[in-house]
Amino acid sequence: MDAENRELLTVEQAANYLQLSQSSIRSYIRQGKLKAFRVAGKRKVLIHREDLLKLLEPAREEDPVRAAAE
Repeated sequence: MDAENRELLTVEQAANYLQLSQSSIRSYIRQGKLKAFRVAGKRKVLIHREDLLKLLEPAREEDPVRAAAE
């Protein structure tokens, strides 16, 4: 099953999905920018795909004045 069809992703899968390094994903988790859950008694960290997608933002905000003029 590929990452796009999973609701929970490992750090490695999340990094591959966003084409980032695993250390970047772990940094976002430490900074509180990305919610993650540790499986009880394990070192495995899981991330909801929905939370991962919240990291994304538009590359360029559309200028409201310019949009109104068009």
